[in-house]
Amino acid sequence: MPENDIVININSSNHNQLVSSIAELIQCEAFDTLRRQIFNDLAQARSKAPKENVEKEELYSPESGLTYFIDGTRGAGKSTFLDFTYRNLNKIEGKKGEVVSIMPLVYLDPSRIESSEVVLLHILKHLKRLMENCPHRGQDWGKHQEQFRDLFKQMAGGLHLFVSSADSLKDLDAELFLDCGLDRAADSQRLRHLLLQTIEQVCLAYKTQALLLAIDDADTKFANAIEVLECIRKYLDTPQMVVLVTGDMEMYSLLVQNHFQKDFARHNKGFSSDREVQLSRMVAHLEEQYLLKLFPIQRRVQLKTLHTLTKRKRKDSKLSTHNGIPAFVVKKLGNGDKDTSLQAAIEDIAIRGLRLRDRLDLDFFREHVLKLPVRSVLQLLSAYNLLLSDYVSVPEAAADALRATALSSLYRYDIDVESIAEGDLHAVINAAFDLCKLDGESDTAIYLRPQSRDAALRNAYVSLAADVAWLCEHNPAKAIIYMVSMAGSINILHMVTAKATPKPGARGTDDSPDESILQRKVKQYLSVGRKDNALNWAFHATAALISTSTTTGMQLRQGIIGVRITSKNNACAFDSQIATALNNFPASPYPAIAFSQSAVKKPDNTRRYLSIFNTLGLISNLLDLDVTDADGLRKLLFKQLNKILSVQTVSLPNWDDPARDKEADDEAEESEYDGDDHSPLGNLVDQLASWLGICQELKKHFNPSAMLMGKIWNRLYFSLDNISANMRTGNDSRTDGLSCKAMELFAWALINACLVEEVDYHYREDNPELAGATLNRYNPRSSGGVVMKKFQTPTASAPQPSLDITVRMAPLAFMVSSCPLVLGLIKRDAHTKSFICSLNAKLKDFRGSQEIPEEALCSPDVWNMLGKTTISE
Repeated sequence: MPENDIVININSSNHNQLVSSIAELIQCEAFDTLRRQIFNDLAQARSKAPKENVEKEELYSPESGLTYFIDGTRGAGKSTFLDFTYRNLNKIEGKKGEVVSIMPLVYLDPSRIESSEVVLLHILKHLKRLMENCPHRGQDWGKHQEQFRDLFKQMAGGLHLFVSSADSLKDLDAELFLDCGLDRAADSQRLRHLLLQTIEQVCLAYKTQALLLAIDDADTKFANAIEVLECIRKYLDTPQMVVLVTGDMEMYSLLVQNHFQKDFARHNKGFSSDREVQLSRMVAHLEEQYLLKLFPIQRRVQLKTLHTLTKRKRKDSKLSTHNGIPAFVVKKLGNGDKDTSLQAAIEDIAIRGLRLRDRLDLDFFREHVLKLPVRSVLQLLSAYNLLLSDYVSVPEAAADALRATALSSLYRYDIDVESIAEGDLHAVINAAFDLCKLDGESDTAIYLRPQSRDAALRNAYVSLAADVAWLCEHNPAKAIIYMVSMAGSINILHMVTAKATPKPGARGTDDSPDESILQRKVKQYLSVGRKDNALNWAFHATAALISTSTTTGMQLRQGIIGVRITSKNNACAFDSQIATALNNFPASPYPAIAFSQSAVKKPDNTRRYLSIFNTLGLISNLLDLDVTDADGLRKLLFKQLNKILSVQTVSLPNWDDPARDKEADDEAEESEYDGDDHSPLGNLVDQLASWLGICQELKKHFNPSAMLMGKIWNRLYFSLDNISANMRTGNDSRTDGLSCKAMELFAWALINACLVEEVDYHYREDNPELAGATLNRYNPRSSGGVVMKKFQTPTASAPQPSLDITVRMAPLAFMVSSCPLVLGLIKRDAHTKSFICSLNAKLKDFRGSQEIPEEALCSPDVWNMLGKTTISE
């Protein structure tokens, strides 16, 4: 191991084990800076020391002390650094062999001292102990001892000043009052001089240049903090006493400012407003100057975060740069575990725990973790590796460790941590929804990247992202629920908020109520945080998306088609077209388009809609079924299909204004189709049962992340929006087959969104180099050809190498693309038959003897008949 490497032993990350060597000191750079500064300051003080014939009172002038401030936030490693510096400052040589001539005196933690105790007494106690235990007892030892005892006796009078007895002289007569008062005044003036002489005697006895006083975290106990600072300012300002003080400068600033404000508060009665402003300005000025005098800027040492330290090491260390040897090495728990670099240890959590794959996301995560307090980073690594040693899965270990690290941030936002820890996905959805709304960026906040301006939000995001990876591992049903309930609901909330117009008492006006009212309505309507499935979300999302639309004309919106259910005005009703298709083509499977329908109850009528979200929700429900019991599976499949065939109706969102509904009452209540011939349905059930058998193998390779599901949602939503807009305004917007063509394009958009984003963001253990091969990222707009080409195995003669998609790259895309409910929306022709062949070839190792039949595609006859359905205006 190179000498410049720093070993981080995560075995000792959960307790304050002493750092045994400079090789284990994370802040060794700060130690070198501090040691060099103290050495130079002591040398300068020695060169300016007065001659022997100068009066002792003039030996050290006020403000000549050497006080060093070690600045750092909570958990930055200040106590560890101070302890190591206190024990090793006089032992470790500099680059030129120089050694600081200093003797440790006492290590004080004022937070452990009772408020009634005098801090200076602790210092005097250790001065006395040093003198009594001095090993250097030469010819002058007796003389030094006698002088030391004499000085101690003389200091007794001055120490009485620390007793809280401001009115202790009030009962004395005038003459005795004067005598006692004069004695006290003399003691006050002589106390500093006597203390400095005492320090000098100890230095002479130990033949050292200075004594070392370490004061740790005085700012954590306000009752003692000012006393400590005043003790340093009044009595320890000598170059023979080096004082090291740790703390957070922001805390000290507040503490000193509060001290001066209290003093002024006793005398500011009757001040005008101008005087009060002046008072605030002067208090701020006093606080600034007090800290500058006590802790000069040149004697402040800033403890850096691991992000800054590792970045500097990578930049400055020639050895690390050339040979790839890390500057920070993590020593793991087991003896057989190999040491690894700090960057690799953190990226292991991101890659295997959060399932991140993109380099940008890995950089975001690594930077976020390394900018945490050092204590948090070390305990995170320790907890993660300890959980792994207990045979916990990697995502669960990462989720537990990151949740514990971000606990205060999660509680700050009132997140149900206990439910999340127990594996409640809906608690994660509810928390992620609320935090994304706080962040304000609806398109990117859903990724749960640590990008927010607020540090607490960044911590919470990372924790929730780990929970998503853990709870959705090998479970596409949960992943879809998370995607639509969280990302989809955030998207709908954004549209509802943008559409709402300010009214008296509404948001955006002076008398507006809390904006969270609208957020609460959206959450309630879409069941965010409630234990519900993706299909129920889809029913309500269909109504919500229609209600938020600002466009007029044909009811063709983001993956949703409004269809007629009566024959009024010579319209082709959807139900009648389904019935005719079943009667005319009984050998065909039940039309998959029927399983995309739902109804929305409006004030004056009920509207029927076909929605690709209904299809996606049903797929999620089916993927959650138990496939081990074949007979039970068929019953469950029949139940799920019959449920949606009965046309589930939902109410219009309660945030919608009924006055906006300009459609006339040209629709009656839905006419539900309830045919008795279920033989076509039985054919579809067989296909779905076979498909679920294939999915059981695909699930083993499905390792989603919050990033992946957010990316899939965004691509799907905007692709559906573009397809809908193009079809509303295109030349074929009034031709037959529009409803089926639209649903077919929506199906291709769903397949494409899963495929493209999984290739880029889905975690896989084998991540081979693609050798310049690329994937066409274009979305389907007018046909599915661009999607079908992505599933084809590239030929060697191709002018530009394209990516050979495998199941392990995009398991969710293959689950969706092979689903009969999706294939049934696609018209059967030569191109789509070739697509089925591509699917079967790529699924060869996962489907066993089963094959995806071409009959899963919609027959041209059924497709054309259903396409005649009239789209609502």
